Amino acid sequence: MADSAEPEIIFSDLTQDVLIDGHRFSVEIYRTSIHPGWVLSVMNRFGTLTISDNPPYLADGLAWRDFEKRVETKGVRAFYSPNERRKLRL
Repeated sequence: MADSAEPEIIFSDLTQDVLIDGHRFSVEIYRTSIHPGWVLSVMNRFGTLTISDNPPYLADGLAWRDFEKRVETKGVRAFYSPNERRKLRL
């Protein structure tokens, strides 16, 4: 019989809350104990998640660099839906 235990979630040391131009985001970088690829998850103040995992990142630092690149190229708008951007006047 196969083991039905849930895989362990392993969080990167790069997981953190960040404040950008007055906007707080929860940035999580994680993988599971059964899959080596890292996932980037960014939650905004409304609880909306932006998840990037396809293809999975080969290293947690690559996921963090992708987060930084998105902030650099699109700003905080990258992590808000169109409706949320209207509410915030972004």
